[in-house]
Amino acid sequence: MDPAANRSARDHLGVINPFEVRCAASVPPNAPPGTPPQLPGGVCAIGPAAYAQLQQFATGETQPSEARNSYTYWLPSLNIKVGLTDELILRLAASRNLARAGMADLQNFLTVGSDASSGFRLTATAGNPSLKPAISDNFDASLEWYFATVGSLTFNAYYKNIHNFFYQDITFRDITSNGVTQSVQVRGPANFEGTGKVKGFELAYQQTYEFLPAPLDGLGISANYSFINSEGLPNSLLNTGEPVDVPLDGGVPGNLPLEQLSKHNVNVAAFYEKGPISIRGAYNWRSRFLLTAADVIFPFYPILNDATGQLDASVFFSLNENVKVGVQGVNLTNEVTRTLQQFSSDGLLGPRSYFMNDRRFAFIVRGTF
Repeated sequence: MDPAANRSARDHLGVINPFEVRCAASVPPNAPPGTPPQLPGGVCAIGPAAYAQLQQFATGETQPSEARNSYTYWLPSLNIKVGLTDELILRLAASRNLARAGMADLQNFLTVGSDASSGFRLTATAGNPSLKPAISDNFDASLEWYFATVGSLTFNAYYKNIHNFFYQDITFRDITSNGVTQSVQVRGPANFEGTGKVKGFELAYQQTYEFLPAPLDGLGISANYSFINSEGLPNSLLNTGEPVDVPLDGGVPGNLPLEQLSKHNVNVAAFYEKGPISIRGAYNWRSRFLLTAADVIFPFYPILNDATGQLDASVFFSLNENVKVGVQGVNLTNEVTRTLQQFSSDGLLGPRSYFMNDRRFAFIVRGTF
């Protein structure tokens, strides 16, 4: 056993000192005069016998583990295009797509830590090399109207069934180290055994206003709105990591949305291209969306990103055919990113964190040769 690794592992779990030293009664710092000594909480609450077992468990040794995974899928695709008129096109499509998990989720690892926010428990983060790809069965229909040389209005409706989609699962594993077996609460990626559903539509408009008198004939707009209704994990899985079949708060029927999908999305970009001048401004807004079904810390509540929008803009001037100079501004409205945590399966939300991204400006010289 490596003494340095052993010491580091014990220190990581808060059991580097003997129980009688680590858990001796003491007066809390800055306590009023006369405050009696108090026993520490956290790991000290498990008692001397369990504390000694935890010291024996924390060796710091790394155990080798090998995993293999293979899969075969058939991915058909059918596309139909119908020219209703010279300007009006109908498209129909059906397909099956595959999306593999990221390498961060596929890594074969398990790192043990602890949580003392409510008593004491061993926790861990893990990868899952056995993840299957997420499979999406897609059905799309679109109607496209090309009313000008650079002008279109399109409507697209879609429906998707998503199998094996990825989510952060909370499980309990019995882990043995140095002859001691501990129950560890593990957070890691998994495939959902049910089916996620996505349905919605998108309306898009794009046009350059070449018919306007100079110098306004360089103006143009590109805009779209999308509505997405999705269903992901059932509320029966929102149990803060406890090994039960229903939420601890009783629960209600329903589902979380799929991660990263906002119900409402709006994108508007205005541009001006005339001679050596190029000006663009874009505003993107999306409604609240799910970041993860399980937070990285106990009690593993679902985390959502609140509604957010951002304005970006750029101005460029061409000095000649090869060189441009300009300035770009990002997050001109100084938008603050707000995350929320869902405390109960009936949707009670509260603030979790705020991030200030700041306005950012870049002065740019571009050369093309």
